[in-house]
Amino acid sequence: MKKNLVIQYYIDVQKYSQPKFNNLKPSPMETYSRNSFITYCDKHNIDYLRITEPKLGFKHPTWERFDLWIDRSWWDKYEQIMYVDSDVIAMPHAPNIFEDYPTIDNKLKTCYYPKFRDATPEGAKFNQRVNPMAEQFTGETICKRFVQPGVMILNKVNTEFMLPWISKYNDVEDDRIDDGMFLNACIVKSDVPLLDMYRMYNFKNNGEKFDYNRVYFLHCAGGKKHKKHVKIWPKLKKIFPQVQVDLSVLAD
Repeated sequence: MKKNLVIQYYIDVQKYSQPKFNNLKPSPMETYSRNSFITYCDKHNIDYLRITEPKLGFKHPTWERFDLWIDRSWWDKYEQIMYVDSDVIAMPHAPNIFEDYPTIDNKLKTCYYPKFRDATPEGAKFNQRVNPMAEQFTGETICKRFVQPGVMILNKVNTEFMLPWISKYNDVEDDRIDDGMFLNACIVKSDVPLLDMYRMYNFKNNGEKFDYNRVYFLHCAGGKKHKKHVKIWPKLKKIFPQVQVDLSVLAD
């Protein structure tokens, strides 16, 4: 019986042609993320892999995720693979996501994201005005088909379904286009079936008041994780006392 895998990418940006894209910098958040998912995978008998060297080598480390579509050998060993951003934290009480969402329908699984699903078509179109690839889609399509790709569950069927579009990643010349913009365009063009998972498996927040006990995977996206005086750091220290991080590298 094939196993399931959680995979994260954390590669030196200096090995790519766009090292300053989105002003992404190393953050102690990655240490919390990595340790939390190692513990999570041990608890639920899931394989864990952290990629630290380029394979596709295109533009920026965030594009490396497309190897999960392109290299078909991944699916010789794994039933499902969950891609997770390196700023997502698995809470100690998080259940086994692969048990909640087994391979039964081959849909591409991402989490319910209010920014898209709860938006008006006009609002969705306006919010994507900086995305050159969104110009070709209606606001209604953006609402229904765009996803937040920080947590995704892939399998052999849905990756093969999307491969004719994903395989064109290295045709992207416009440096304003990031991997998420490209991925959403591929989702729309391929018409791959989607499943919105429970929002708490990809809850985007940087420490504002909310109930941590309800969150399964906390997504600490955005620039706040590069500053030392934000509410998330003392909370993470309390939840994960065994994890040692150096906050002195962060800005005030």
